[in-house]
Amino acid sequence: MAAIVVRWPSAGMSARNQRAIRPPSGFEDHLSRREAAESLGFASEFKVRQLEKEGRLHPIRGAMGSAWYPRSQVEALRRSSPRPGPTARRVRWPDDALIALLREKPRTVVDLVVDAGIPISRAERVYNWWRSHEAPPATAAAAPDEASERRSGDRLEHDALVRQLRDADPKVRAAAFEKLKARR
Repeated sequence: MAAIVVRWPSAGMSARNQRAIRPPSGFEDHLSRREAAESLGFASEFKVRQLEKEGRLHPIRGAMGSAWYPRSQVEALRRSSPRPGPTARRVRWPDDALIALLREKPRTVVDLVVDAGIPISRAERVYNWWRSHEAPPATAAAAPDEASERRSGDRLEHDALVRQLRDADPKVRAAAFEKLKARR
């Protein structure tokens, strides 16, 4: 069986597999759009395009319309910009550090996202684990006791039967329905 050979990079191939383009003749000290983005600390080249549209970067066009920016202009922009440079990396919080944050003071999932800068899905996962394994028991203020309950015993029983109507077990639902019917 013959092997399939790909000679040209396709959309699915990564950038490191593609050949780096060269600057136009005479402009060897210029940076490509990708290099400018890396130098400015951007994850995407589109931020460099935005700077170009704002008039903060002035490109020189190369082969096939490629944009090349003077190195001095990119470095001046990097020095004047409050954006993080290429050496500033996003800190990856280990799970134990996130749990330590939850232990030091009560926090919500949103607090974890804001304080640690982690994705919501990860914050929910860590918070749910912490809550099921280590969360302090609910305080008396959070869980009202029978003395502070304003509803009557009859109303509490009715509400419990209504909750049973939502149960997954059909036998529990049928029994609750019969009890509610008998109360009329």
